[in-house]
Amino acid sequence: MDETGIIRQLGDLPPDTVLSEEALAAMFGRHRVSIKRAVDRGELPPSVRLFGAPVWTVRALREHMTRRLEEAKKQAEQLQKRISQMSA
Repeated sequence: MDETGIIRQLGDLPPDTVLSEEALAAMFGRHRVSIKRAVDRGELPPSVRLFGAPVWTVRALREHMTRRLEEAKKQAEQLQKRISQMSA
């Protein structure tokens, strides 16, 4: 599935929907190990355990992505400001 499909799927689900590691892997078209690695890299938020299995809520995934996007925007603005100061 392409990235637009993932965004649409997350957007269509209620915020309190609980997603298993298997469901998240299927949604992203990846293996479960890739989900674990994405968590280790900070690309996905840490999971919580439910009946011994890692799970996430749609809300947690959305909030994590929003924070990452805001941080990337802030870093880009800071870089642009430094570039502007150097060229002045």
